[in-house]
Amino acid sequence: MKNRRAAGILAVAASLSLVLAGCASTTDSAEETTAETTAAETATEEVAEEVAEECTEPILIGSAMAQTGFMSPFDVPALDTARIAIDATNAAGGVLGCQLELIEVDGETNPDKGAQIATDLIDQGAQLMLVTCDYDINAKASQVAQDAGVLVIAPCVGDTIMGPDAGLTLGFSLGSAVPGEAAIMAEWAFEEFGPKASLFKDMSIKYTQNQCKVFEERWIQLGGEIVSAPEFSQTPEGSLAAPVTAQVKEIKDSNPDVVALCSYPGGGAEAAAALRAGGVETPVVSGFGMDGAFWLGAVPDLSNFYFVTYASVFGDDPNPKVAELLSAYKGLTGNDAATSGLVTGASSIEAFALAAEQAGSTNGADLAAALEAFDNVDLTAGPTSFSPQLHVNVTRPMAVMQVQDGSHSFIEYRAAEQPILN
Repeated sequence: MKNRRAAGILAVAASLSLVLAGCASTTDSAEETTAETTAAETATEEVAEEVAEECTEPILIGSAMAQTGFMSPFDVPALDTARIAIDATNAAGGVLGCQLELIEVDGETNPDKGAQIATDLIDQGAQLMLVTCDYDINAKASQVAQDAGVLVIAPCVGDTIMGPDAGLTLGFSLGSAVPGEAAIMAEWAFEEFGPKASLFKDMSIKYTQNQCKVFEERWIQLGGEIVSAPEFSQTPEGSLAAPVTAQVKEIKDSNPDVVALCSYPGGGAEAAAALRAGGVETPVVSGFGMDGAFWLGAVPDLSNFYFVTYASVFGDDPNPKVAELLSAYKGLTGNDAATSGLVTGASSIEAFALAAEQAGSTNGADLAAALEAFDNVDLTAGPTSFSPQLHVNVTRPMAVMQVQDGSHSFIEYRAAEQPILN
């Protein structure tokens, strides 16, 4: 496409300028140096003008992510860091010589609202759709993008269904999927606490259902035993649909070494509070859904709580890219990050920009092909790989975190020894 050609010419001209200047400094006269450098600078300026003429409109990125509703604690930080990455990309020259422009509308954690937003923004020319971090909520919006031939990225979906399994050949997640996340939960907890585990299963969404399913399979592979597995659910507003007193008693009576809580706030916070109120002091392990401190008011001075997530937002993450992004995030919002899912927002833009430059195109199919060739590409969220069969990461290292006396701290990064792909 034209933008690819112009960007390529600009890069060649810039490189040529450096080569000519370097050669002239050692072999030519000062006059020749000046003449050649001036000629190269003129050529570069002419190409820059050509790029400006050809790239008359920005590349539009649409967002139907949730700024309200129960998904907002996960979506909003990721959307904020997407803005940060867009600004950084534009400052570095944009993508294919074009600036990026973000148009965002609140999806309200509402599948139908998200679908309408996607339709409207794609009609306006969006060439990338960002959708909410749960497949159950984003499925309709993702299908709209798929049908229109537009790449769609959910920054932190944790289910491998986000992709070919759902017929989304143009659908990707920059998240770390449950087959890896829950396997890490099981492997780490088995080493620390095993061999008896209880599952506390939130059946509200596919992410939490699959989380406990993978945990159980990996736990049994490790030689562990599931001693109880009570279920509960949440309302659409994010609170327990019914009391969990009986479930807590079942867990307590089964005397586990560890409880795997597969859930997310607010109902997940209420479930954690019910465990402690019911006398279950057993260590609890969870996943990204229980990241953050915003829900700890439900369980003051919580201890023996562990979770697997993308990174630490509590000032102790060893990854300098994470520290830099957290600093930029606070500069943008004035707030500390609520959850570490924000790293995937920046990485969504990083991945889009790299794929577009590699493909020389913003066509959805071309972008998807470029992304499918990613092999441990170094993004802020960590080493990122995709394939034609899998559009979510399952082997990326994740942070193991702990909560003791109401305070969070980083334990380690680790990857799943054996992801469970069903």
